[in-house]
Amino acid sequence: MSQPLHIIHVSDIHFGSGEIHGPLNPGTGLNVRFEDFVAALDKVVDYAIDIEADVFLFSGDAYKTANPEPIYQKMFATRLKRLSDSGIKTILLVGNHDQIMRSTNSHAMSVFQSLSVPGVITIDKPVFATIETKRGKFQLIGIPHVTRHQLVTLEKYANFTAAEIDRLLIEQVSAILTGYHQELDPTLPTISTAHMTLDRALAGIEQELLVGYTLTFPTDIFVNDKVDYVALGHVHKYQIIRDAKPAIVYAGSLERVDFGEEKEDKGFVHVELSRGNTKYSFRSINPRPFVTLDLNLTNASDPTEAVLDAIAKSLIPGCVLRIRYKIKQEKLAELDEKAIRQAASSALTVRLLPPEIEMSENRTRMPQLNENIAASPMAALETYLAEVAPDRKEVLIARAQTIMEELRQELHNEDCNGH
Repeated sequence: MSQPLHIIHVSDIHFGSGEIHGPLNPGTGLNVRFEDFVAALDKVVDYAIDIEADVFLFSGDAYKTANPEPIYQKMFATRLKRLSDSGIKTILLVGNHDQIMRSTNSHAMSVFQSLSVPGVITIDKPVFATIETKRGKFQLIGIPHVTRHQLVTLEKYANFTAAEIDRLLIEQVSAILTGYHQELDPTLPTISTAHMTLDRALAGIEQELLVGYTLTFPTDIFVNDKVDYVALGHVHKYQIIRDAKPAIVYAGSLERVDFGEEKEDKGFVHVELSRGNTKYSFRSINPRPFVTLDLNLTNASDPTEAVLDAIAKSLIPGCVLRIRYKIKQEKLAELDEKAIRQAASSALTVRLLPPEIEMSENRTRMPQLNENIAASPMAALETYLAEVAPDRKEVLIARAQTIMEELRQELHNEDCNGH
């Protein structure tokens, strides 16, 4: 039997995301969290080069947006060049964050097509190909991210409802895969790759990168006895949807984007691709820890000491730390934020969330929040904030108004699209 092909499956790098959780590095001028993301990619590239991998397979979303800053493009491109110089083929699948949502063929990966970088294959439309590597051939099926937008812009679908368009997209992708499966040579190993959500996937709970509606595809469209491994992107949680024949795997995001991924390990998948005997294993990049302290200070005689004690027990040096706490109204003024930040100074960043305030018995009800004012959400919010957070009222009201406007706009767009 021929030797297996070594494939490195990585996804959802998202350069440019998560920077709210990091300060600037004065030595480089770059955000420390961006440097974390670059270091994570370096670990994968180093590993691929060290084991003399055949293929670096990236399942989509290189950047936070489809219009990345030059420094993000530079850092990504230099890593691809290292792979190319080492004779490792690179496959780049276009994800939803790589796509420019208007009538254009451009996307964040277009530059690599334009420059014809040696050994780099970009997938921006469905493809079936046989790929040559130094250890042998394999067959590749690629499906980039699919959206309603790609059909809505066509006149013949203008009057279709959103549900009808979704059904049509699923039928088309299923038909494409069925056609490719029929063409497969059963003697060669095969990988399918796609950037999408499957119905059996456990979605990640990252918040920063959530962008509207995501179409869900049935897992079974990828199941075929001639396919050995399905490399998926889009969902940020590493998971095995199907363990074999074929293995269907989400590599997950490469680094933690926000606290929604606090408890998830991050890394990539090393695939040993062999016809009928494919093996794979997850490799952690040891991401920067995110730590949440959830504290109930309502019965603490000294709330500051209680927080300092929790920090001493749970703080991981270099972590991104947030502190959520519940406290009685009359104890709020006793909390020494300066002392708390000093105790947590070994963390990369520290964020104290607005407290959950337990009112005194004689203030458990705010008479200002009567039925008349509660009929207006913004008026009710203003009244509430004037009572519990007067010093932050203006900032929080402005943020709430922005959110309300986004919701109104989203509801308006859904109505226009036939919801």
